[in-house]
Amino acid sequence: MLESLRSSLVVLLDAGATRIELAATEFEEERLRLIGLLMSTIATLMLLGLTVMLLATFVIVLLWDSHRLLAIGGVAVASGLATLMSARRWHDRLVSRPPFMAATVAELQRDAHSLRSQPASE
Repeated sequence: MLESLRSSLVVLLDAGATRIELAATEFEEERLRLIGLLMSTIATLMLLGLTVMLLATFVIVLLWDSHRLLAIGGVAVASGLATLMSARRWHDRLVSRPPFMAATVAELQRDAHSLRSQPASE
């Protein structure tokens, strides 16, 4: 009886250790994903700002003598549209992420189901 209890405890501890390792792996993956997202966002915003400034300067200087107000307005509208598209893409990427710790939750649910379905031994 004591040996049976001990082997059951070992199995539970092994299962718990495996689940903790899985959770730690998922935490690390999520941390790396967030760091990548942050770095990508910073780089995108910096490059977008530089591009918009250079393009705006080019268009305004090109059309300065004939249509300066139209050039400034057009550059402003194009910049606004580019910003909206970038923000939409960033939002879609943020929303489409996988559920946090989905694999760990699935494994724990599978463990609970298998424990419930086993008949109680006496």
